[in-house]
Amino acid sequence: MKRATRSSLITCLVMLAFCGLLCLLPEKSNVTGSFPREKVRIERVDNSMLDAVGITYNGVQPCEVTLLTGEHKGERCTSYNYLNSALDKDKLFVPGDIAWAMIQDGDGRMTVTLIDHYRANTLGWVLAVLAATLILFGGLTGCGAMVSLVASAVIVWKLLIPLLLKGVNPMMASFATVILLTLIIDVLVAGFTPKCLVAVLGSLAGTLVTCTAAVLLTDALKFDGGDLPYVVPLLAQSSMGVDTRSLYIGMVFLANSGALMDLSMDIAASMEEIRFHKPDVSRIALVRSGLIVGRSVLGTMTTTLMLAYSGNYLSMLMYFAGQGTPVGDIVNLKYVASQLLNTLVGSFGLVVAAPLTALIAGWYYGRRGEPHSAEKRQVRCL
Repeated sequence: MKRATRSSLITCLVMLAFCGLLCLLPEKSNVTGSFPREKVRIERVDNSMLDAVGITYNGVQPCEVTLLTGEHKGERCTSYNYLNSALDKDKLFVPGDIAWAMIQDGDGRMTVTLIDHYRANTLGWVLAVLAATLILFGGLTGCGAMVSLVASAVIVWKLLIPLLLKGVNPMMASFATVILLTLIIDVLVAGFTPKCLVAVLGSLAGTLVTCTAAVLLTDALKFDGGDLPYVVPLLAQSSMGVDTRSLYIGMVFLANSGALMDLSMDIAASMEEIRFHKPDVSRIALVRSGLIVGRSVLGTMTTTLMLAYSGNYLSMLMYFAGQGTPVGDIVNLKYVASQLLNTLVGSFGLVVAAPLTALIAGWYYGRRGEPHSAEKRQVRCL
């Protein structure tokens, strides 16, 4: 038991060290990116130069700010917040707000450019509460889950995105990232155990199906990735060097990989429990039980995918419904159909991953042998 605990802790520490090394990798910077960013407090604002346009504003909002961090801490200056009647991008400040700003200091004059409200502290507290809850409830497994969450974010930001920006094929880079994340997350959650092996194999089988279906259906439905968010400025930034179709396909199975990992781990853990409580269970009975568990989880997981995507685009659906757009028009629109395909392709992967995970677990757990001892049971429950 101590050996298993030590192994799990070492795995978590190694992954944290790996993430720390990834964070040290330099990021691409441009002219504006080289200027320092600091926290500022809004002291006074002048709204006299703002014109109301519906619920938005157009014009400029002069703000007197005090720097809270950096070498100019405590200094005051005037900054200008420009609004362009863009509800998704504009921000309106009031006295007392804390903002994130870019500082340009040259020729004896300091210019403060307000980026947006400062939200990092609140997000950090939310993350800390989540970490504490996971560790309190899940113990060492919860700690592994939190480390896997951090590792996933760091790997996507520090490995996948730089590879894509360097011109690596988006589909291949995304597929390699999914494999790496599947291995890391399952090991952190389940350790180096048979349950981890079964979950990894089942999840990767579903990922292969998801990838194949995404490639075939993208061609059949004539998707080119032109509806991806920020794709036009991305193409301009990369001098048309990004393959948007391949990027769309990579995004499809990357977005669905989490659901596949979830389903495979559910089935693997359930069948391991069955094997522990009934060591003499036959292989056929074990597989049948795994299939029953898979059907139950599959029914809710496909709905989860649909609700996740429809929830993200609820405002768009309200807009279409409000203006009376026919359902046929909605379904045939590129940016709607692409999200429908995302859900359907993910469901295909789930349908395949469930029985394959059950078969793999049945083959492994159904082998005749000595029942698991109480000591091994305690190690698995850490």
